[in-house]
Amino acid sequence: MDLWKELNKITAFFKQNPVKILILDFDGTLAPIVQSPKEATLPMETRDLLEKLCQKPNLYLAVVSGRTLEDIKEKIGLPNIIYGGNHGLEGEIFGKKYSFPIPSKTDSTLKKIRKSLDKISDQFKGILIENKELSLSFHYRLTDTGQISKIISLLDKTLKPYVEKKLICIIAGKKVVDVIPYVNWNKGHFAALVIKQITAKTRKRPVTVVVGDDETDEDTFKYLKNDITIVVGNKRQSKAKYYLKNPKEVVKFLKLLNTII
Repeated sequence: MDLWKELNKITAFFKQNPVKILILDFDGTLAPIVQSPKEATLPMETRDLLEKLCQKPNLYLAVVSGRTLEDIKEKIGLPNIIYGGNHGLEGEIFGKKYSFPIPSKTDSTLKKIRKSLDKISDQFKGILIENKELSLSFHYRLTDTGQISKIISLLDKTLKPYVEKKLICIIAGKKVVDVIPYVNWNKGHFAALVIKQITAKTRKRPVTVVVGDDETDEDTFKYLKNDITIVVGNKRQSKAKYYLKNPKEVVKFLKLLNTII
């Protein structure tokens, strides 16, 4: 449903609940998708809006991304907010670092996969592989369009044995494939952990607004089905209740929040 058609309902929902948390994705939500992940920047206007929201009483702000914890902290550059990196496998909550316990064999598995992905990369121009310690990201946005089907075929063939052995999970994004450990933990679990800690701190469960654009955000939408869930892009199959068309509309929504909170 178009979020702008439900503004009165959302505003009332906010006013009825004193404690609030806003959970945001980064790429494709706060920042537009760019050719290379290193080039992504947080627009100054968006940063200013986030900084103002940080100062609101009883409002908690979290940015949860597939990027590493240190990377997302650097991209946002704001203190006193909650950060989640590597799809929630690591984070910083109220100044304390968090890392989900990963099986010891995962490190050697990811190293083997990295070597195999490098071999694919050597065959094609424009492939970028990010080693994020707890996960890998295989970007093919810069490759020749005519080569994509062949690249995906090789990638599937390479990763399939590890998936079948339940050593890894793969998540297909926007011209990127994320390789993450096969563990019972995702962005939704991280959101649950954050909400639990806020509830313990305030003695009230916060009303939650979560905004994201990627497949990894669907786990959070599913977990927070009774809260305000917003997908960026009109995706019919999304579990989110509402949608915003693009990051520009996210900025418009952040401006609205600054006026009603």
